[in-house]
Amino acid sequence: MESQLSPLEELYHVSETDKVRFIGMTTEQARYDFGVVFTKQFFGKMLVVSLTSGRAALLDHTDVLEADAMTRLLGIEPEDAETVGEFLATLLPNVPSYEQAD
Repeated sequence: MESQLSPLEELYHVSETDKVRFIGMTTEQARYDFGVVFTKQFFGKMLVVSLTSGRAALLDHTDVLEADAMTRLLGIEPEDAETVGEFLATLLPNVPSYEQAD
């Protein structure tokens, strides 16, 4: 008996006009280029894309202030993680995710 594959089930399909910012910066160690997508999806987290490393992560204001997370998720040099995180924190809203979920 041949098994049948079930049809693809679409979970969601959302279209919205999002604000996207592109930011480039340099430190003594490296150059960093980011795209930040501000959206109403993801419970208040923004989609931060490191155009330098090719990595992307859903981050909020608190997340970018964690140097270990910046290094692990976006490939930021450990020496630069705190400085780059503090800069990105100035761009991201400091709103608890439960407030944005309403």
